Amino acid sequence: MKRIYLLVLCSVSALSLLACTGLRNSYESLLAPDSERPLIVLKIGESREVLAVGTGFPGWWGYYPGIISSDEDVASIVCEQGRSLIPFREPGIVFGGERCYLKAKEIGVAWLLTGNKY
Repeated sequence: MKRIYLLVLCSVSALSLLACTGLRNSYESLLAPDSERPLIVLKIGESREVLAVGTGFPGWWGYYPGIISSDEDVASIVCEQGRSLIPFREPGIVFGGERCYLKAKEIGVAWLLTGNKY
């Protein structure tokens, strides 16, 4: 009987951890390692994830992470709602969240700015 209680307790604990708010700055893995400045190089038409935000418990209080592009004609940011089936990865399994993708539209330079979405 103690094993059943322990199993239930572990399951509830794991599910509550999966529901926590969180943030994954995916753009950091796209930065060119040999550049002096932070630089992301994409081919025209290529789309890569740059930000993932989990909207779990207790929520974001007054600050919700976001990212924008300085020139939407060169590179645009598209955010969509989603869930991750991989445990402990944002956006969460239970509450979900959003993923933001950077898409290169034409040759040029665009600055990516991170901060509060609202």
